[in-house]
Amino acid sequence: MAVLSPSLVVACVAAYALYSITNRFVAWKRLGHIPGPVEAAWSQSWLVRHQFSGDMCFDLEAVCNKYGTLARVGPNFLVCSDPYELRRIWSVHSGYQRADWYKGYRIDPSSDSVLTAIENKEHHRIRTQLLPGYMGRGQGDQEKLLDDQVLKFIQLLERSYLSDSTTTREMDMGEVFVYLTQDITSAIEFGESFGYLDSNADTNGIIKALDSMKLPCAVLALLPSVTAIAQSSASAAFLPKPTDPTGVGRMLGTVKAHVDKRYGEKREKKADVLQSFVDSGLSQKEVEAEALVHLLGGSDTTATALRIAVFHISTNPRAYRRLQAEMDAAVSSVTRPIISDAEAKKLPYLQATIKEALRMWPPISGLMPKVSARDDVICGKEVPAGTLVGWCAFGAMKNREVFGENARDFEPARWLEADPQKLKEMEATQALVFVAGTRWECLGKKLAYLELGKILFEFFLRFDVSMTNPAKPFSWSNQGFTTHQGMTAKITRRDVVE
Repeated sequence: MAVLSPSLVVACVAAYALYSITNRFVAWKRLGHIPGPVEAAWSQSWLVRHQFSGDMCFDLEAVCNKYGTLARVGPNFLVCSDPYELRRIWSVHSGYQRADWYKGYRIDPSSDSVLTAIENKEHHRIRTQLLPGYMGRGQGDQEKLLDDQVLKFIQLLERSYLSDSTTTREMDMGEVFVYLTQDITSAIEFGESFGYLDSNADTNGIIKALDSMKLPCAVLALLPSVTAIAQSSASAAFLPKPTDPTGVGRMLGTVKAHVDKRYGEKREKKADVLQSFVDSGLSQKEVEAEALVHLLGGSDTTATALRIAVFHISTNPRAYRRLQAEMDAAVSSVTRPIISDAEAKKLPYLQATIKEALRMWPPISGLMPKVSARDDVICGKEVPAGTLVGWCAFGAMKNREVFGENARDFEPARWLEADPQKLKEMEATQALVFVAGTRWECLGKKLAYLELGKILFEFFLRFDVSMTNPAKPFSWSNQGFTTHQGMTAKITRRDVVE
């Protein structure tokens, strides 16, 4: 074999360096007119570093506050906090579609789900087939299933967490609300709950497995080349399998076991969400993927909304008093032992509180970038085709032009005191929490509002609550989905005449 001369080696290295520098410069210049952190213009390192930190949702808000409503956070990545532009970009006829970022959230590398389908037509196909299941069509009394779990939740609190003047029994909201929403989602999806509320523990490890997925998926989403390797056939042996006894694999196995029962000669048939998926025409493999998405999307996000609602209400005396006064006035005329959805929706301050809690801390705050094959103008700046445009959830939800100078404050009354035009504007912006009014609208929105209305009514009607550590009420990490740690509360029984 010929030995390369030193001069040839130097020339090759120099040529490669020049090529790399030129490519970087071209990439930098392409979006050089859009401000942002200096580091972000040259590599993905800014995004990855802040994703690992667990507080990127706040970091993105800080970037938009500093550099403007459209800022550069990667070589080919922008983030937008302007709610008007976001609604336009997310609209059905905008010409945008999901970016490759979504591939990082694939459960099965060989196929997509409604969560990860990138092509608009493919996403629409899957969504259309899933819609009846998410809407509860042909599933009997879905509300009754939810009520049963809310009652179990109340019983768990009375059994394990009631405090009095001499004894404090701390309730970890980071755990208990997930038990509740997981049991609700599993009961509606599979016709039977996982039983977390009965055992007051993550007995099958699914909750821990779901949490363990958040950071890897969020980081993979930012690194398409790494995602391609991780999801290739060469990496298949290292991926979780349904036969694994623990972790993500066990979670996959639990879902697969439920799905398998719906197929074959001795298949069972139930009036639940899973059966709707089976009857929709999706393949068995697709049904497994969608069942897992329903389980994840239908529980973790609602639990976050519940925790944030309880925290803000319990630390805002004026809102607390007004909410409980509305509930006390209504209790004699509403369905017992659990309020109906229709009745909860007629309580204006309760509904305002739900909207405000979702606005204060959007349950899903990942970048969710979209991309267009056409050049565009966003926030007055030219954006070349092929540029990823993500959303800044906290920036959009704290927009002072939309929500007023006190946009950073928890104030449910804003939803009751705004004039009709301002209210319409506020509702359109807050609806972005569920991507409402777009082709990507959250299919679980209906169930989420159903849960929030019932649970918050029954919780604050029956109990008084306070944070056990006011100086540091909780810690948290966010990888698109939020995990709260140390979010402990003290609850005592209220004297309420029902």
